[in-house]
Amino acid sequence: MYMRTMYFEKKEFVIIDGIRYDISNAVQVDMFNCKSAIVEVWNYLQADNIDMARDFNNFGAWKKDLVKLLKEWDKCYVKHMKTSYPEMSANHAKAMLPLTQLIESNLNFHKLELMIANKEDVPEFRFKALEEEFCKFFTGVC
Repeated sequence: MYMRTMYFEKKEFVIIDGIRYDISNAVQVDMFNCKSAIVEVWNYLQADNIDMARDFNNFGAWKKDLVKLLKEWDKCYVKHMKTSYPEMSANHAKAMLPLTQLIESNLNFHKLELMIANKEDVPEFRFKALEEEFCKFFTGVC
């Protein structure tokens, strides 16, 4: 859940649908550190970097190094979760609100259409209201 806010490009702001969302310097540094830590783990596990002559004697040292890298990434992840995630999640929520409203209105309109298909009594004003709501949010997203 928290990883989705970790992979923004290191920039002072992002523009989503023409709206500028500022990103603080602390969050930029934190996101960069998290990405760097996970890339270090990935690089360590690449087949090119793994010594294929590993045996009982050198496995312990290899495992110790891997655990060290994973602990470093876990520290970055927990720090990101506590400090950077709230800011980035708020930006995501604001940016995705129109799409969320569209999906919700589409679901409500679809449920109403199912009720009509099942021959249930549906007031005309409710159909028009949900259709207008869907069209308003659809126009806003497109």
